[in-house]
This record gives sequence, structure tokens and C-alpha cells, in this order.
Amino acid sequence: MKKFLVLHLLAILLFSCAHGKTSQFPTVDNPAENAQVYVIRDNSLMGWGFSLKVALNDSIIARLRSGEYISFYIEPGFHSLGVSEPTVSVPLEKGNIYYFLISADYTEFGFELHRISDKRAEVWLAKTKPLE
Repeated sequence: MKKFLVLHLLAILLFSCAHGKTSQFPTVDNPAENAQVYVIRDNSLMGWGFSLKVALNDSIIARLRSGEYISFYIEPGFHSLGVSEPTVSVPLEKGNIYYFLISADYTEFGFELHRISDKRAEVWLAKTKPLE
């Protein structure tokens, strides 16, 4: 019985630490014809031990750990973006770069995604690392 509980606990810990890009991560043939999006996860201690799911439209495209970010190109138009499930709908235009920050807050879920300025994004990109 002890072995079963230990194995179960280890499996849960490994699952909660899973991170990286999923098979749904967007790819495009010609980046110049698309919008570029950065999703940055802050490096606060809240939620430090587990990965957060990044949702684009109806898919989970990546799992980010504290202090990581992803960048991708996507076709222009309206898209939904969020943590675990899409919560923000944004119009993305060809050739523009958009920055979003996932930060800890004190809501029921504990995290929120919001758009940030280019200047603020520079600061965050300097103190986080890209998800490989």
C-alpha cells in the first residue's frame, strides 16, 4: 500500500511539473505576414512549483514555469488567449508584436493574463528565459 501511495504521489508531482510546448503550438510559413505574440510568466513565488497552461483559441499550446516565456507567430485576426482557458480576445494585426504577462493575483484562480507595453515587456524579457 505504501508503494502505491508513493508512486501515485510521484506521478502527481511529475505531472504538475510538466512543461514545454504542446503539439498545438502554432507555426506559420511566413512570419512577415503574421503577428508575433509573447506570453511571459512572471517569476513570483506564488505557483513557483508548477507549470501554467497557456491557451490559444481552443487549445493548450504550452506550459510555462515561473520565469519563462514563449513567442510565436499567428495569422492576423481575432484570437483568444488565457491561462488554462482563453479569457482575453484580442485583434492581432500583421507585422505587430504583442506582449502578455501572466502574473499572480488574489482571485479564485490565482493568476491573470494581461497585455503589457513594449517598455514593460523589455524589462520582463530581460529577467525571464525563453521556453525551448
